[in-house]
Amino acid sequence: MTEDTESTIAIIEAFIRERFLYDRPETVLTPDLPLIEQRLIDSLQLMQLVQFLQEKFELRFDIMDLVFDNFASLSAMANFVSKQKG
Repeated sequence: MTEDTESTIAIIEAFIRERFLYDRPETVLTPDLPLIEQRLIDSLQLMQLVQFLQEKFELRFDIMDLVFDNFASLSAMANFVSKQKG
């Protein structure tokens, strides 16, 4: 894992903790934890997360990019952001 990827993961994790897990500080988030499958984020929160990623990393997503695999885990999102930044 590159330093850039680790930094992106840390930024996304901080957002998720602040916005969605503020009442569950004991929750352990690992890079490959399936966030949606484990019900740590729901569909509405996922849309908030997409908006955050667009704003934070100055990205624009195509509707075809909004697939489960790109947002399944912290590492999947970091990889997706990295690809979008080109």
